[in-house]
Amino acid sequence: MRTGTWVLREPLTILDSTDDPYLESARGQLGSHELHLQYAPAPEARDFRIFLDGQLVYELGLPTAGAPWFKLCRELGYEPEAHWDLDPALILFRQAVPALARNLKENPLPFNGLGIPDGVTCLATVQAAWERGVDGLFERMRGEPGGRQVAACFAGLPLRAVVFHDDPSKREDFVGHGVDDPLLGVYLHLGASRSRRVTLSRATLVGTGGLRWSPWELGGEWLEDGREFRATLRPEAFLWAAGMAQTGLESFRPAFQDALASLMKVVDPVVESYRATYPTGVVWHRDPYARYLNHMIVDVRIEEGRALLILDDGTDVAVAGLKSGSVCVP
Repeated sequence: MRTGTWVLREPLTILDSTDDPYLESARGQLGSHELHLQYAPAPEARDFRIFLDGQLVYELGLPTAGAPWFKLCRELGYEPEAHWDLDPALILFRQAVPALARNLKENPLPFNGLGIPDGVTCLATVQAAWERGVDGLFERMRGEPGGRQVAACFAGLPLRAVVFHDDPSKREDFVGHGVDDPLLGVYLHLGASRSRRVTLSRATLVGTGGLRWSPWELGGEWLEDGREFRATLRPEAFLWAAGMAQTGLESFRPAFQDALASLMKVVDPVVESYRATYPTGVVWHRDPYARYLNHMIVDVRIEEGRALLILDDGTDVAVAGLKSGSVCVP
């Protein structure tokens, strides 16, 4: 089970706990906020509740934590694009609650093998669906030209983050733009590392109709002549991200499209469940100016003739127009 690094700007300090066989409880301080859990483990009256500043944010049976917890994570620095393998639910269930419960010895927490309560839909459930879909590719595509290459490629690209850029219930994205905003969708960030990553999206331009999964790079890419801007990634970019040789492309490309359609039949229903349970009205995304403002550049990498400026929050900024001795930010 991956617990990840604590990404919130404030530490969680344990205040007190009561290790009682009938009603266990613990309290912690998170910045100026108080987190409180209560656990009644008896099978006939099992109850597990989490309170934030006295307000109930989770109890057994709910599909995720309440919006106040998501908003707190946002306020304390959590960014879905920057902090892989974590979402607010996993910060709560895999990090905060185990820390709160570390002095409770009477009963194990009511969590399943994913480190979450049964019935919760979060990043971990989407990751599990992705792994099931990838496992199925090896059996399904073993006889197809390029099939094993494609299956191995997807196996080398774990799902690291799910980023929503729209709110279907309000018909506006998380920045607050209405339906006239041209891009709506959900993005799956894949990769063994942030420096070699690719993105799948199910997005549409308003007015074109239909939603389908396709390779996508947030922010797009500049083509070789430096004059044309394109958002869709070539399938061979996935080979590069998986650390595989870009060979056999004639059979890889059609097999890639077939595998993507098969894989997303497994993953898409879970993504939809995740979207349906995700609290709305939490602004995760800022415009580029606000996103990069007041951040330091901590590293610079050159990849395929472009510079990547690595910021202190883990995000990277692609720089076009790189010339010897100078860097121009578009």
